[in-house]
Amino acid sequence: MRATSFRRLVAVAAASLVALTTMVGPADAADPSSRAAGQDTRSGGGIPEHFVGFSVEWSLIEQYMGPNAQPTFANLLANLGTGVLRIGGSSQDQTPFDATAENTNRVITPADLVMIRSTLDRVNGGAASGTKPRWGTVLGTALARTTTTRPWIGPEHTKSFVTQGVQPAFEGAETYVAGVTLGNEPDLSYRSQVAPYLARFHEYDDADVTGPYMPITPGTSEPIFPWQKIAARNDPTRFFWDWPEILDTTAASSLESVGPFGAWASDHFYPLARTCPSDEYRCPTIERLLSEERVDNFAYEVHTHAVEAERHGLGYRMEELNTAAGRGANGVSNVAASAIWALDAMFQTACPQPPDQPGANVDCRTGGVGVNFHNAEVRAFYFPEEGNAYYNAINFDPSPEAGPPTAGPQYYGVLLFAKLAQGTNRLRPLDLSGVTAEGDHVNGWTADNRRGQHRLFLINKDDEPTTLTVDTPSGLYEVNRMTPHDPTGAGRTLDAPEVRIDGQAVAADGTWPGFRPTMDSASDGMLTVRLAAGETAVLTRQHD
Repeated sequence: MRATSFRRLVAVAAASLVALTTMVGPADAADPSSRAAGQDTRSGGGIPEHFVGFSVEWSLIEQYMGPNAQPTFANLLANLGTGVLRIGGSSQDQTPFDATAENTNRVITPADLVMIRSTLDRVNGGAASGTKPRWGTVLGTALARTTTTRPWIGPEHTKSFVTQGVQPAFEGAETYVAGVTLGNEPDLSYRSQVAPYLARFHEYDDADVTGPYMPITPGTSEPIFPWQKIAARNDPTRFFWDWPEILDTTAASSLESVGPFGAWASDHFYPLARTCPSDEYRCPTIERLLSEERVDNFAYEVHTHAVEAERHGLGYRMEELNTAAGRGANGVSNVAASAIWALDAMFQTACPQPPDQPGANVDCRTGGVGVNFHNAEVRAFYFPEEGNAYYNAINFDPSPEAGPPTAGPQYYGVLLFAKLAQGTNRLRPLDLSGVTAEGDHVNGWTADNRRGQHRLFLINKDDEPTTLTVDTPSGLYEVNRMTPHDPTGAGRTLDAPEVRIDGQAVAADGTWPGFRPTMDSASDGMLTVRLAAGETAVLTRQHD
């Protein structure tokens, strides 16, 4: 087991806290002058409520929110406290709304919207008109090109979706709807041609298709490139560099109808792909997923687009995110590594560290307002019986009964973040260079919880254990741990099929039994932290 001095780490954290004492007020306080308009954030490192979330395809409403699945799915959401449930994905450009159709998974009907509403009623304890609910929803609708196979796409279709579907279903609970996302990955459906995409948006905007709800754009995806290739602008990058022109056109419409969750521009990101016949860089492996190079790629996109969104008065939300495009990769997306990656990605969304500008965002004043981890079928829409996408954080029951869903490994990373990081303030990255032993792969963050207690997050992304000696104020520390779990006893770590937090698993009914932290103490200003392979430790200093 490797031993590492940790004195510089804590020195950085302590210096940050001293500086912050003069920069901001109490934990959870926010400086309105530093916010983008309507943005539910942040004064130099606040992680807002409703940061976490999931994304579900329209083709899976019954599997997650039908009568047999809904109670457990609602419990899985409620465990996280607050969040945003996005309904959409590529299915929103392929699945029509029909107010009179029989309710099947090949069509969006009023019954689907009622199921979403009733699920949120369960999570929120019933509708409370005019107040911001614990969980809200983003509803996706089509904005792709009209084709011979999809002649229904157009402004009238979206207006019907809103007036005949969304508004009746959410009557009395209008605040549940955070916004309506127009189109999914238009960079693909418009073949990287921004002019026809914006012309189409004008058609929708002129027809006021979203009514009282905020339109959300652009929902763009990017090719799986190293960030250096995107920065060089020598390769096709879809709409990456078109965000200024897009938001020049769309931001005002979002701000005109901003709801209680704030206004944001949305983005998508996948660090790997399920298949890679001609480009090895895209090939999914655990090593690539957890590499700092993929962290840099993600941080580059988040920082670049978050800055642009803020310039237009908007927040920034990663509305679709997961381990590998093409519905994930077996042995990578459905193992403990996915929980570690998800936890790291949420911190990078909240406080991206741009690789082209080292140190530019150490105060965490630029960042996103949230993430949505995507869930889909394993192969294609409308075939839930074939099983779950490998990257699903919450696995649906593929049987005809569509029974209770279950928590996958990635869910535990979201749960840990939701319970211990969401709603904190004074987030800061920790510079571990020169502190950890050669070959160590440990990421660190600090934040203050609502009670002003300092909290330290240490994420071991290695398949070997490590020991860190912490130079920190003496006293008691509460320690929570997220750890790979191999029920077979084979000792798998990053590739373990399950994850536990404090040794606890989510119950069969979707409820979380609660944390069981251990206590440790620092004496003479020193605390030894042992991290197992693939383990995350969260240390919260107790008040004297």
